[in-house]
Amino acid sequence: MPAEGSRWGELILPAPDERRKKDGSAMKIAVFASFKLGYLLFETLKEIEARFPRRLNHVGLATDDPANIYSRISAKRRIWRLFPQRVRVELERVMVESALTFGVPCYTGEVKTEYFRRLLSEWRPDAMIVCVFGQMLDDLIIGYPAYGIYNIHPSDLAGGNGAGPRPYQDLIDRDAETSRVTIHQLTVDVEGGPILGQSPPVCVRNREDRVPGDILVLNDRMASPIDRMAALLASELVWKKEGGWIAPVEKIDFESAFSAKEKERLIEPIADERPKEVLPRPDPETEALLESLF
Repeated sequence: MPAEGSRWGELILPAPDERRKKDGSAMKIAVFASFKLGYLLFETLKEIEARFPRRLNHVGLATDDPANIYSRISAKRRIWRLFPQRVRVELERVMVESALTFGVPCYTGEVKTEYFRRLLSEWRPDAMIVCVFGQMLDDLIIGYPAYGIYNIHPSDLAGGNGAGPRPYQDLIDRDAETSRVTIHQLTVDVEGGPILGQSPPVCVRNREDRVPGDILVLNDRMASPIDRMAALLASELVWKKEGGWIAPVEKIDFESAFSAKEKERLIEPIADERPKEVLPRPDPETEALLESLF
């Protein structure tokens, strides 16, 4: 469906046989995400809903449209600049299909429009989670969800590093030893909102003790903690709603949710300096954790 008032993109609805029955009392989450990290976030939340459909529901996905030359998503500054058009098309397609095949409507257009605000009022999300999304969100969107809006950013924001659209270049420029994934409340100040918590340290050096020059290799490494952290955030949101406490999540001790073995794995040097050719999926240890979280 055309996105009225948007300079690019569209609203894509699931086919009738793809739609899933939603539980009106469940925590309703809308996701603003794209690329591999956003895909991993979305797939993790899908796994939670598949197992616990009465506790958490997806209500909508807003994603980048990097295949459209008219879209204003800072494509020349962000990760999309590294890919030819055919790869951009494919990465957008798999993100959209991930939503539609799970019965989730997908929006690829401009978000600071009256059309999208009406769409948001139809989705009625209790909370929103953002990960690799190329548009700035305004106060009307940020202030909409009663349980808050959160951004997953692959850098050590608490340490004052990696804010903005090029966190991996920051690692290369600083010749960093480690980094962390940060989840924070989203504000109009980019990566400036209060921090909920961070992942354990993640090694960003290879076996030759240098930071790889390939940004996509660093992206694959920094994806490692995201499924576990997304599951923990979703769990906190679910428990808040079920407990009748209408307020954003303020703090999560993410590090304590990683076993000693998992922390050791995160701190190991990068073994393969070629970008992964497969899309990330929630790892079995995260899937096993879901039963205790929910």
